Amino acid sequence: MTTEETTQPVADFSGTIWAEVDRALSGVTVRPERGLIDVIAHIPRDEVVTALRRLKTDAALHFDYLRSLTAIDREADGIEVVYHLYSTDKKHNLTVKTTLPTTDLNVPTATTVWRAANWLERETAEMFGIQFTGHPDPRTLLMPEDMTDVHPLLKSHPLAEIEVLQGEGMGYPEEGA
Repeated sequence: MTTEETTQPVADFSGTIWAEVDRALSGVTVRPERGLIDVIAHIPRDEVVTALRRLKTDAALHFDYLRSLTAIDREADGIEVVYHLYSTDKKHNLTVKTTLPTTDLNVPTATTVWRAANWLERETAEMFGIQFTGHPDPRTLLMPEDMTDVHPLLKSHPLAEIEVLQGEGMGYPEEGA
């Protein structure tokens, strides 16, 4: 495994599943971080699906449940795609993150690893403008089909305009809506 060097002090991973994750991701570039309730593995986007597949199929880890998939807008630092993994039989968690530059919001789909990624990726695509390359069904879930340039969870999004759009015709009768 290739662990990126950092100038920060080395985190203490005792009592975590990091040793098993490190072994399973041998040959994958990963930067570990100690999270509040689990380990966070930062993986480059071109290696993220390979890593996710290994984490799912590794007998000692067996991350068979994609608990959540979302994103975080870090503004000038890019957008992080976040995968929350859980093993239903081993009872452990792992968070995987990959960072996309704001000028290239593409990442390979995780639907080849977990079918549940389908809806989660569709929602994340709409809310953040991320394209999940190879996604089998990129239709919209929440937004009107013709609104391809509106991404409500980006920090640059004009919230007042989307609130008006979402609230049209939803007022109380006494408000005349």
